[in-house]
Amino acid sequence: MTNKQTILITGATGNIGGGAAVALARRGARVVLLGRRLESLEARADSIRVALSEEGIECQDTDIATLVVDFSDMESVRHAATEAMSRFSMINGLILSVGHLVQNGPNILPSGHELMFATSVMGPFLFTQLLLERMQRSDGLILQVIAPFYEEIDWQDLESIRNHRTTTAYNRAKTCERVIAAELARRYAGRISSVAFNPTYVIDKSDPELDKRWPSGFMGFFWRMMTVFFAKPPAVAGEPIADLMLSYRDRSAINGALFKLDKRIEKPDKAMNDKVLGKRLWDELDSLTGLTPE
Repeated sequence: MTNKQTILITGATGNIGGGAAVALARRGARVVLLGRRLESLEARADSIRVALSEEGIECQDTDIATLVVDFSDMESVRHAATEAMSRFSMINGLILSVGHLVQNGPNILPSGHELMFATSVMGPFLFTQLLLERMQRSDGLILQVIAPFYEEIDWQDLESIRNHRTTTAYNRAKTCERVIAAELARRYAGRISSVAFNPTYVIDKSDPELDKRWPSGFMGFFWRMMTVFFAKPPAVAGEPIADLMLSYRDRSAINGALFKLDKRIEKPDKAMNDKVLGKRLWDELDSLTGLTPE
């Protein structure tokens, strides 16, 4: 593989996506930053260019691109996928790091879907499906950023609307992400590769907007304490993500794997190994996103 790969990064203005963008750009990849607000994406792109310039690394303007998408809105997702395919003839990698925790739910969208579930699960699932054919041209790698939480899926309340508790809904969404990463690896083995990546606890403490990002109440207090004692800077996750995206000539060697930073986890993962769960969730999301008729 050449280093000039095109890698799309969702959640690119966040801690993990931002760290991955810097690490990949530093190694010569073309990075495409995805997010909801163009001004935030352009500011992040400029900050990456400045950082590389300070390191003496030459970077063309076209090597850092932006793409606006709202993953809670399936029409926005479809539009962004169409735009991505029109702008990039090759898509070598997709990093899914668009995490979203929203309190005081359920927060119901005009579409009738729950905001946190739509943003974290439905939107990324649909976007991935729409790009799969293009990614198969380059043995594409899809990296799903996950959290090590497990929450049983309630098939009567998949989106956590009727019985909504913030932590339960969030953990259920993160469980779905692991399930999807594994099911994608099984369904498309030999055409694309899919891995799950646990970044541990990453926070950019220098972020001037950090105070605005905290949850309220006890959850916010807990996260602040976690940040003080345990948080790692974005580069800690960004560098191993860049390694995974760029270092494997045979990406099938890592298809279906779970990584914790730079370590491959050999212990079986409950969510990822459940094939029945994977098939059922896939079918449900196919229907919810409109990929197949209900």
